[in-house]
Amino acid sequence: MTKIITPQKSKVSVSVPQEYIGKPVAITMVLVGSNEDIKPKQTSRLADKYRGVFSAENAKSFLNHTKEMRNEWNTI
Repeated sequence: MTKIITPQKSKVSVSVPQEYIGKPVAITMVLVGSNEDIKPKQTSRLADKYRGVFSAENAKSFLNHTKEMRNEWNTI
């Protein structure tokens, strides 16, 4: 049985046919139509995610350590 609905809220009630009661039932939800309505999640930059987590001193130390590691990789 397939039924296409247009939900008006985030919760939807489902009526189960009598012959399905007591048996395993799969309910699948998929978007019908174009993907134009779906906006991809905006990803944030890693720097924005960790802004303010490190103290200025720790951030400078981490930056220097990172530069050293990158230089080591460049010499290989």
